[in-house]
Amino acid sequence: MSKVLQVILGLVGLIVVLVIAAVIIIPLVVDPNDFRDRIAEAVEEETGRSFEIEGEISLSVFPWLGLEVGRMRLGNPPGFGDAPFAEIGSAGVGARLVPLLSRRLEISTLRLDGLRLNLLQLADGSNNWADLGDDSGRGAPAPAQDRGPAMQLDHIGGLRLTDAVVRYEDRQAGSIVEAIIPKLTTGELAPGRAFPLEAETLVRLDGGAQTVNTRLGARLQFADDFAAVTVTDLALDGDADVAGGRQSFALRAPKLAADLDAQTLSIPELTAEFAGIRVTADVTGVRIVDAPALSGRLAVAEFSPRALLEQLGEAAPVTADPAVLGKASLNARYQAGADQAQLEEFLLLLDDTTLSGATTIGFGEITRVRAQLALDAIDLDRYLPPEPEEQAPGRSPAEDIELAFDWLDGLDLDATFRASRLQVSGLTLTDLEGRAVAKDGVLTLQPFGATLYGGEVRGTARLDARQAPATFRLEQSLSALQLLPFVQDLSGFERLAGVAQLGVQLTTTASSAADLMSGLNGEVSFDVSNGALKGVNIWYEIQRANAVARGRPVPQRSSADTEFRQLKGTAVIRDGLLVNEDLVGGLQSLGLAGRGEVNLVESTLDYRLTASVLREALDEATGERSELAGASLPLRLRGSLDSPSVSVDLAGLARDRVQQEALERLGIEGEDRKALEEDLTERAIDKVRGLRDRLRRND
Repeated sequence: MSKVLQVILGLVGLIVVLVIAAVIIIPLVVDPNDFRDRIAEAVEEETGRSFEIEGEISLSVFPWLGLEVGRMRLGNPPGFGDAPFAEIGSAGVGARLVPLLSRRLEISTLRLDGLRLNLLQLADGSNNWADLGDDSGRGAPAPAQDRGPAMQLDHIGGLRLTDAVVRYEDRQAGSIVEAIIPKLTTGELAPGRAFPLEAETLVRLDGGAQTVNTRLGARLQFADDFAAVTVTDLALDGDADVAGGRQSFALRAPKLAADLDAQTLSIPELTAEFAGIRVTADVTGVRIVDAPALSGRLAVAEFSPRALLEQLGEAAPVTADPAVLGKASLNARYQAGADQAQLEEFLLLLDDTTLSGATTIGFGEITRVRAQLALDAIDLDRYLPPEPEEQAPGRSPAEDIELAFDWLDGLDLDATFRASRLQVSGLTLTDLEGRAVAKDGVLTLQPFGATLYGGEVRGTARLDARQAPATFRLEQSLSALQLLPFVQDLSGFERLAGVAQLGVQLTTTASSAADLMSGLNGEVSFDVSNGALKGVNIWYEIQRANAVARGRPVPQRSSADTEFRQLKGTAVIRDGLLVNEDLVGGLQSLGLAGRGEVNLVESTLDYRLTASVLREALDEATGERSELAGASLPLRLRGSLDSPSVSVDLAGLARDRVQQEALERLGIEGEDRKALEEDLTERAIDKVRGLRDRLRRND
């Protein structure tokens, strides 16, 4: 054997002996527990917090250069109490010794057991973790020294976290969230290689009143510089407490890719399920570190809103049609950032109604909403509460409903809307269009237009909630309105027909539902042509009263209705009472004028009218010119709006007849005749009493 070979073998042997000696001697000679105080002092100097190592420190050398540490505790900064900020039951890590000789780092599984982390935010907004990332006051870092080639990280054997608890208390919001992690494990971590991740968590809310269980599984792969990660087969399952009981949820993403350098995120397919709702989406993210912005498509599969409310423990609203809220779905493009969210090309289906358009919602102290909406058709009456049953005698009336408009204070709204067909309060509006603007506590609908029963509606509406009670103002004009179907649908009243031109200027207070009608004030103008008052024949009632007064047979009624060429006037509304002082009408055989009032709260009317019989008026009994032709007759129209009654003022009729006969015989005309008409009133009283008694006997 040559001397060279002997030397080499000798050196190898020496190295082996030295390594073996180190493995045996170092653990015997070096006790890492002797350095616990120095380690604690270094940590306290670096963090400004108390640090304590209670457990034993053990050191291993071969084949792993390993370190095992027992219980450790890091304190809170001043003002956050004596409880520790963080506590660890035990931890361990090791590096394979031989690869270190070639500057390669192979780390064993990182083990952490019994972690306790207490995060606290005080009422003033300060917290106990912000200072850990603050280097101010610690002096400038030491200049870097050239220590040769850096270690190359080959891989980490994995992570194993057991029995961890993270507690977050927010004293500003008065909330406590506690996350318990029984287990979190990974496979071998190495750049460019995929590894599995599994975790279990239990989240407690409101002191444990609500809990959320989760189970996470996925495969992750990091880039060589750990700046990008790809996640595949992401599966998150769990269950949570809701008011309706325990509900399960699931989240699936076949692939997720994030690049921190490029600040991008891509999730081509994402599926979430909860309480019977299935949501699918794709996600594209940009600026995910500096200012996250997400976009993509979103779809909510058909579900039942009524069933969803029941599953969540909420009572479904009682509706006139129990079949509504039976199905809904949504498809849209979305964009979302830190300060606003936007839906574009959205299509919302609710029962038989389709709503489409775009909307943007900005978040902050003021909620900013911009929208363009289009609706095909909806019957809102189906979604309202059912009509109450007739109140039984002795029962108290239903409680009034208070109206609150504080939601307007923080709303900045500008929305345009169109609807092909809308039914509300029995009325059917078509080709509805308008613009809603809300700002500083005021909501305005302007302009507002629609086709309504053959006519057109144009006008504005304004709700001012800046002061209590809120006020509501309505200015509307209606042209060529077909009255019969309009009034039928509005109130079930079937007695008025014609073509109407209406003008409305109304105001009311709005502190409660009852106030809307009782506080109603304003002006109304109306002009109805080619119409009819159904169920009441005023000309017949006049002839009937005249026949009874003269002791003649009552004529047959040729028609049950009163037809009119025109009926017009203006009215003033005060506290729910409509007062009309200038009613003028052209009726069948009559000219009509008078005054009256309509109680909109009680749905009653009371009118005193004067009917001027036309000179060509015919008597329905004889077919000849009526003996009342040219006379002026007092009428009374009163009762409920549903069924008003018409009566002829017999006292006035008899008085007028006596006066006319007397004055004609005396040949008195002009001003003298007018003065005498008043003086002759008392003389007619006895005759009126006789006529009244005769009428009662005939009735």
